[in-house]
Amino acid sequence: MAWLVAAGAVTVGVLAGPLATWGAWLPLHILLLGGIGSAITTWSAHFADTLLHRPAWGGAALLDARLAAHGLGAIAVLTGITAGLDRLALAGAAVVIAQALLGVAAILVQRRRAVAPRMGALALHYAVALVALATGALLGWLTNWAGEHGGGGSTGGAVGPRLVDALYIAHTTTMLLGFVGITVLGTLTVLWPTMLRTRMEPDAPRRAARGLPVLVVGTALSAAAGAWAPLGALGVPIYLLGAASVLGPALRTARRVPPNSYATASTAAAVCWFIAGVVLLGRGIVGALADGAGGADAAAQAAAMRQAIHGLRLPLAAGFALQVLIGALSYLTPVMLGGGPAATRATNAILDRAASYRVTAANAGLLIALAPVLTTPVRLAGALLAGALAAAVPVGMARCALERRPRGAGDPARGPHRTSHAQPVPSRPAPAGAPTTGEHHDRRP
Repeated sequence: MAWLVAAGAVTVGVLAGPLATWGAWLPLHILLLGGIGSAITTWSAHFADTLLHRPAWGGAALLDARLAAHGLGAIAVLTGITAGLDRLALAGAAVVIAQALLGVAAILVQRRRAVAPRMGALALHYAVALVALATGALLGWLTNWAGEHGGGGSTGGAVGPRLVDALYIAHTTTMLLGFVGITVLGTLTVLWPTMLRTRMEPDAPRRAARGLPVLVVGTALSAAAGAWAPLGALGVPIYLLGAASVLGPALRTARRVPPNSYATASTAAAVCWFIAGVVLLGRGIVGALADGAGGADAAAQAAAMRQAIHGLRLPLAAGFALQVLIGALSYLTPVMLGGGPAATRATNAILDRAASYRVTAANAGLLIALAPVLTTPVRLAGALLAGALAAAVPVGMARCALERRPRGAGDPARGPHRTSHAQPVPSRPAPAGAPTTGEHHDRRP
């Protein structure tokens, strides 16, 4: 939550003028590296515990240490790059890489010790995503270093700028498609039917496990597009094929039980933003290849691809990453507060107020904010609408906590639950093929 508040404050400062010289880089990385990175660091460990049915290597102490290291490393990276302190940025990147690789080791050890878990293969999504985080952090630091020391073409010709463009493409695609994308797709395999309070499709775990190598290959080829553009043109369709394999069962589940709560509707909208962003990325790479067929050199192709990816940063950050995060927070808040079925209904009622309007208006405002054909005041109004509605989620979380505090353990039924007919939310995902129950479980990994 602190990262999200900081990202919002810096964004206002950039748009209002005092921090305009910082541009969009800093608020985007506060959100993605700080907020999304912290959330994935935490939740990947909890979901691995749930899937493998065995405590993680190092337990909660290791997770707390990793989370603290990630936060400090992210602060060092953001401060170092913003202030031009290369050594501080390098030290921060090294800390982020180290904690990510430690998380990979913890999941692999945990999986090896697990006894025939039914959905243990899904835990590999988190190990792969953390490898992507470590790789993307290294590529991000190299992009900044090359931009400051080798991006001016001092070695002659366009070698310097092309290297920066290639590193930028590799960094951005590895983080968005690999780190965030693979994490979200793997998590939704189990979390999506749980959010809808229904059965998981029987083939969902198998299709997710088969789709993971396809997603990895698609990410790697897309990341290499700056070196050779045809690799990116091949990588994006492969990635979409892997995403279709994972999301196919989720789509069938949504047809059977439509998403009508705020958490499920916003998560569905976020996935739509993600798929649309990947399609537009492929379109940009194909466009760069078409320009190359007309005589453009490799450096011009890399620059065109970088520009295409650069234009997708805000849609993927706000429409996909932020929206799926606030959707998950809306679902997990009643689970974490606990208190029994009546208390869960009460907190769900708070977070689901005006759900249809909030999801529709927020996404419409975001579309307006990102439409280049509109005037600046109109786009700012759209951004203000989307931001205000996104801010309603932490306000609702705080309201839920306040509603629960005076109620006490002996009277969990007080609160505005009479306005909601939602069933209690289980804190653990339902096993494949098994129906969820209406009983609330207060056990957590």
